[in-house]
Amino acid sequence: MLAVAGLVLAGLIVIRIVMGRDAEDRVAEGELVDFNHLPAVEKQGRFLMCPKDFCSRAPDAEAPVFAMEWEQLRDLWSEAVARQPRVKLVAGDGERRKIVYVQHSPLLRLPDIVTIEFVPLPDGKSSFAIESRARFGWTDFGGNAERVRAWVALVESVAKKS
Repeated sequence: MLAVAGLVLAGLIVIRIVMGRDAEDRVAEGELVDFNHLPAVEKQGRFLMCPKDFCSRAPDAEAPVFAMEWEQLRDLWSEAVARQPRVKLVAGDGERRKIVYVQHSPLLRLPDIVTIEFVPLPDGKSSFAIESRARFGWTDFGGNAERVRAWVALVESVAKKS
């Protein structure tokens, strides 16, 4: 019994080391999200939030609208996310209208990929489309929805103070 426990512990340590490597902080071509061309079938382990009629698939939640230009929203978002633990900005377009982050889980360092695209709206308003998904596994036990909702709440509270 002790030998089995030792093997399990050794396996968990190996997983933690492997998942914490810099290689897990890169996104491959097939992992980049195009909100206008999302797969028709939603996979488990994902959470999608979009402005009304922006994404090609029905989101899990509708994104809030902010009374500011998208660049200001991006800057508030970037400031809020920078304070989150185990998060790395790993990709973005030239003007940073679309940004990709990787956040690792605390125990095993499993990577989740978070993609956000800021959406300009009429009258100086803006919103965003965001997808958070597990890179590995078939479920996230609600962690991606929890992350997105927490980050959005944080940005909303910072925006109210601005």
